[in-house]
Amino acid sequence: MIAEFIASIIAKSCYTHEQQMQFAAAGAIQPLVNLLHSGCIKAQEAALDAMATLCRDNSELAYTIISSKSIDSNQLTTATMLDFVKDKSVNVRLIAATCLTNLYRTGVFWEPFNEITLVVLPALVKLLEDTTGDLQERAPLVLADLIKDSEDMQKAAYDADAIPRLVELLASVSCKDADGDADLKLGVPGMGSMARRKEKIKENSLIALAAATLLKEECRSQAIESKVLPHMVSALQAKQPNVRLAACQCAKSLSRSVSNLRTSLVDAGAASPLIKLLQDESLVVQAAACGALCNLALDFSPMKKSVIDAGAVERFVEYSRSTDPELQLNGVWALNSLLYKADLQAKQAVMRVLTYDALVQLLHDPNPAIQEQCLEIVRNLACGQQEDIKEVIDGIGKETLLDVIENKLQVTSNMGIEDDESVTEAAVTYHD
Repeated sequence: MIAEFIASIIAKSCYTHEQQMQFAAAGAIQPLVNLLHSGCIKAQEAALDAMATLCRDNSELAYTIISSKSIDSNQLTTATMLDFVKDKSVNVRLIAATCLTNLYRTGVFWEPFNEITLVVLPALVKLLEDTTGDLQERAPLVLADLIKDSEDMQKAAYDADAIPRLVELLASVSCKDADGDADLKLGVPGMGSMARRKEKIKENSLIALAAATLLKEECRSQAIESKVLPHMVSALQAKQPNVRLAACQCAKSLSRSVSNLRTSLVDAGAASPLIKLLQDESLVVQAAACGALCNLALDFSPMKKSVIDAGAVERFVEYSRSTDPELQLNGVWALNSLLYKADLQAKQAVMRVLTYDALVQLLHDPNPAIQEQCLEIVRNLACGQQEDIKEVIDGIGKETLLDVIENKLQVTSNMGIEDDESVTEAAVTYHD
């Protein structure tokens, strides 16, 4: 069917916003909507896939799609997509869920669209258990897209038991002999090697778990109670950099927990592989590992000592001088975390490597986020006994310290902050 092939071409040809708008300007959306009622399952599948691609991160086209109706039906396109989420074909269910997820992510649903939590989310959770084709590779990423950055969606995922299902999926591909099993190397014709598929399932499950546990404490508790930690720690030491990165992202989300849950991460042995990953061949993995250590080092004295003894401070200082903005911020943030509630000995150990001169330079960095972290470093260094305060004044210099404070107060004043309601008390910050 020609229309099916054209829809498939559209799905594989929209990688940029410009390409999306070009297809829309050519009049692609209405024929795709019409195809949803063609009665041909392959054409319907291709049309859903094309619309999912067209509306990804494109609110203009998303609004056009949700406002469209087929010439053969008075039903809104979103209602038709919801019907497909319940289709007997698991692949159609996943593609329809992907399309609705992409629409939802653009923010075009002005009113609460309850079917997202009542229909789409449960369908994705159920698909995690389906071993058909590559569903277990694809479904976790769609689920991650649906729930990331939203407390409400993460609460819905918690209620739907998405987290235990993701941990079960992760556990199923985390057996120690997975790489050495001869049967796995045979693979499945046309699908790539079984070992490669297991690697992708592991990576994508960890990405989904990172998204599911980012914002809500109850979600992190559920993940730890579901025994995710041994599999996550194992993944931190995986051969594949993409799996190591996903494991770092998961560790970073879980490390945002309250103290007793972060203790679980330390007890599970997460610290040592994270410290080793500061020397990883991939800068992206290094930055992610640094982000997780930022949170773990906040209020664990033994953890601070382990990080310092392992030479990680030198690495964090290197990051603080990096030309890569994310890596630089992570490095300064990690130093700040080490100094939070640290004893004088630990403070001195950090400052011997960082130096007060470098700290003053960073206090005037062009990036306001760097300045913020460095002001917190000064606060953390001075917090404690009289000798802690003296150490800071002697290290920075009284006149320089006063100049810095005056300069930052002037910046705050120029920002137009006029009342107390605009100012929040300085507090410990977890790394996102």
